[in-house]
Amino acid sequence: MPIRAVLFDLGNTLWHIPDPPPVEEIRGETMRRIFALLDSWDIEPEGGLRFLGRDIRLSTGAADRTAYEGDCVSPHFPSVVQEVVATKGLELSPERAEELWRTWNLGGPFFRRRLFDDAIDTLKTLRDAGYRIGCVTNRAFGGPAFVEEVEEQGLADLLEVMSVSCDIGYMKPHPQIFQHALQGLGVTPQETVMVGDSLRADVQGAQELGMTAVWRRRLESTEEVDGVRPDFVVDELREVPQLPCFT
Repeated sequence: MPIRAVLFDLGNTLWHIPDPPPVEEIRGETMRRIFALLDSWDIEPEGGLRFLGRDIRLSTGAADRTAYEGDCVSPHFPSVVQEVVATKGLELSPERAEELWRTWNLGGPFFRRRLFDDAIDTLKTLRDAGYRIGCVTNRAFGGPAFVEEVEEQGLADLLEVMSVSCDIGYMKPHPQIFQHALQGLGVTPQETVMVGDSLRADVQGAQELGMTAVWRRRLESTEEVDGVRPDFVVDELREVPQLPCFT
């Protein structure tokens, strides 16, 4: 069956963070934003609340890892934040917990996230050749802020569907997140190629549904998954349109 669509992972596949800010800068900006939000609620950032940024990072990170290593049902991160704050004696409404979660997340522009040099050209080459394009990505933060960043990076006009784990409720390699993208594009797994940097999330998850899986290899990667063999391996995105599955 001929290929009709290509799905891409985002982090370390289409974009990356090659030069992140120093830890001290990240910590300082996180505290500044959280303290300003608490102040707007007439809450004094004292006692355990002074370490709220750190505790949110640890708790949401643990929830994310547990889900990925378990059933791959995405955590509801604002609820995790609500639980963290409750341990410090502060009860927040769901709306305020959501606001705190958005405030804690500094966003890609702060971290100097940028596209790989060949990302846009690769997507345009595939689109101009008639392939449908979408992304399937595991992220703890989605919604309008994520869409805005995608637009700022120049990807919005190239991605017909965006399946984001925290919005869909399932993480790769769970089949549901892939099915969301496939349904959005109106294609079958056998008509689709998945490109990503994770052997488990991208390659294994795609192959289990019947998709062709391309591993975007990273030299610094130490990931090994028993029995997982990509259909194709590339070191640069520009190699993707030249793969035999597209000819």
